[in-house]
Amino acid sequence: MLDTSFLEKLSLHARHALKESRDIASCAKSKTIEPQHLLLAIFLENGSLGSFLLENIGFGKEQLEKFCLKQKKSKRLPPRFTPLLSPVTSTILRNAYQLAHNRSFPYVGTEHIVSALINSDNADIHLVATTSNINLSKAATSLENHLHFEHFPEFPNLFENSENSFQKSSLGVKKKSKALSLDQFATDIKDQDGASILIGRETEIDRLITILSRRTKNNPLLIGEPGVGKTALVAALANRIAQGTVPPSLLNKRILSLDLALIVAGTNFRGEFEARLKDIMAETKSHTDIILFIDEIHTIVGAGNANGSLDAANILKPALARGELRCIGATTFTEYKRHIEKDAALERRFQPLLIREPTAEETLEILEASKSLYENHHRVTLSPKIVSLAVDLASRSIPDRFFPDKAFDILDEAAARASITSKDHQKKEIDLSLLTQQYKNTSITKERFVKEGNFDEAFLWHKEEERLKEQLRALAKATKCHPIPAVRVTEIHVFTAVSRMTGIPLEKLSGQTPHRTLVSLKQTLTKELIGQPDVAQAITHSLSRALSGIHFPGRPIGSFLLLGPTGVGKTHLAKILAREYFGSEQNLIRIDMSEFMEKHSVAQMIGSPAGYVGYGDGGKLTERVRRNPSSVVLFDEIEKAHPDVLNILLQILDEGVLTDAEGRQVSFKNALILITSNIGTSAFTETSAIGFKKHLLTEDVLARFENIRHTVLNDLKKILRPELLARIGETLVFRPLDQPSLEEIAALELHDLKKRLEKKSVLLEFPREIASFLAKKSFSPQHGARLIRKNIETLVEYPLAETLIKHRANHVKLLLSHNTIVCRAL
Repeated sequence: MLDTSFLEKLSLHARHALKESRDIASCAKSKTIEPQHLLLAIFLENGSLGSFLLENIGFGKEQLEKFCLKQKKSKRLPPRFTPLLSPVTSTILRNAYQLAHNRSFPYVGTEHIVSALINSDNADIHLVATTSNINLSKAATSLENHLHFEHFPEFPNLFENSENSFQKSSLGVKKKSKALSLDQFATDIKDQDGASILIGRETEIDRLITILSRRTKNNPLLIGEPGVGKTALVAALANRIAQGTVPPSLLNKRILSLDLALIVAGTNFRGEFEARLKDIMAETKSHTDIILFIDEIHTIVGAGNANGSLDAANILKPALARGELRCIGATTFTEYKRHIEKDAALERRFQPLLIREPTAEETLEILEASKSLYENHHRVTLSPKIVSLAVDLASRSIPDRFFPDKAFDILDEAAARASITSKDHQKKEIDLSLLTQQYKNTSITKERFVKEGNFDEAFLWHKEEERLKEQLRALAKATKCHPIPAVRVTEIHVFTAVSRMTGIPLEKLSGQTPHRTLVSLKQTLTKELIGQPDVAQAITHSLSRALSGIHFPGRPIGSFLLLGPTGVGKTHLAKILAREYFGSEQNLIRIDMSEFMEKHSVAQMIGSPAGYVGYGDGGKLTERVRRNPSSVVLFDEIEKAHPDVLNILLQILDEGVLTDAEGRQVSFKNALILITSNIGTSAFTETSAIGFKKHLLTEDVLARFENIRHTVLNDLKKILRPELLARIGETLVFRPLDQPSLEEIAALELHDLKKRLEKKSVLLEFPREIASFLAKKSFSPQHGARLIRKNIETLVEYPLAETLIKHRANHVKLLLSHNTIVCRAL
């Protein structure tokens, strides 16, 4: 019986002919498919080379049909009986298979089957040839000439570039694979590109070799955070084995990476998965030079037991315990605890080997040793300064990932950006890519026609393939004679890559314009934060340390406790900082602490613990900071939160990190922390009218404010715990707004209204007295400046809207008449 590999190598015409021969045998009421049935089927396969050859030899349709379909006395066949290949026909097909192999064909075609039929000693073939007056010796010679391509002198060249060539296929008679299942489901690690770079891992690799050399339980399990180099460690060991720089116990060993997903794929019925895994285990046992490597080994728990059968872990346990199977596993701490550690029987089969995260210095050495891979791939040059910058930015800007993976990502993205922004590289690469794709498509089309037996079309496409090959050679020669200079990766490429990966503004990363940023921030705070010069100055001084890079890197950029009555600009300050320092007001994360008045509500901030509703959804605070780590985090009205909820601020302010319910650390090192409170509001309210008492001197106002400030700070100490106050960078007390401050705020709001109208092509004019009137009208110790916007809506926007609608004016002016604001169209 023929195996499936043979049937896969049949050309399209040969498959059709084999299927047709079965139907012919059924019509002839034959239990088996005989050679004459196959001969007729090939003759009837129009367009095939075999049919063309049979017709040239002298076979005719009538004679063949008469001979094949004549009734023979035989037992009555059962209904729906399917004829099988006779032993003679099977031998002829094997001969055709061997003939194709000897001629180095990538397929078995109808011409090969015809040749095998004519050269056979079958009596029926000789009889039908005699009936048709055909000399089989001459026919065999003619076929030999055809198979030597006397009529197609360039036909052998059609296959010289074929990806499915004989040497790469299983068509020929090859030695049986040493490990057939492993060849299908595993790959040799030492063949993987660039995997042999190993810096600072001598202790770990020595321990790995020691575990592998044990008599029993010789199965190391590499446990480490994602991206620290677990797979690279195994790959480096594989390359050392290939180079012979290992102890004798590991010489001539092969480390094969097992693809568990590939093993599971396609196993529809119970027992298929187990059979595959058992075959792999048997082959590994019989070939003692093989060491299996299973990356993400926690996936073996539960793998393959969808239909109630054993999973991979339970199948592997006995072999692992007896030492018949040497296996290296790799997983993370989280997955180890979740899957492996719970199964004590599986856990004891492995010897844990902890893989630590390399230091920044070791990562720098790793990148220096590996940078040639990226230089060759992107056709760029990476200077030591750029590599060092990538490591530094990875450490500062991506704290929630691990070395060396995050540094490699920055270097790769920066190199990719440098490469794609080079116009010379783009043009040459596009030309080469298009031509290469055309060449591949042409080769595929040619091979399709060859398999179909349409050799005329195949020959034409072969000519086109040769033409494209010449163009590719010419382009390669031109590139070699005039090579494109490698693009130099600059600092701006690295800064841009990190900015896009993390969302941190480019100017904050580059640090090239700290003075400009500081000056802009000073001007904005002076202009928009009305009546709070002390607060503006304190904020500017604190952020200047961060901009200069001298602040403590393990803490947030800054932390401020903002005190004062409502409506004096505390929340407005947060919006200004988000816009000016981080680039957009969208970088403001506001947490209303009145939502956390209960003790258990801390789960809303960091996520629900396991077993509770909402587990896995993340917390309101941690998830927003994880998505946008460079932002202003505003804890509004902190005194309303439960005291136990405030404990999470200790970790944020002290270490710059917060651990959520799932054990993940969220970094606040690139965030600005603002905490607002209305503590001491009564003290402000009692004396907030001092700004309107003209007889009080400035010194008296300042003295009263200092008394209020001390009162508020004393009240603060009674409510907030000392350890929290000690961790806050600065405590800023906002002044109550006086008459000039309210006038400035009113003027700003009116100018904002003017800008909105200008977008609608309407010009608005108003005198200064309008702002003074609104300031007096809006003064309230309980509301601060909040009434100004409300009064502008009521006293200004309503009459303004009526005038615009009634007169359809494009020029209006506000006037004050008898303590009423009126609007006139000009």
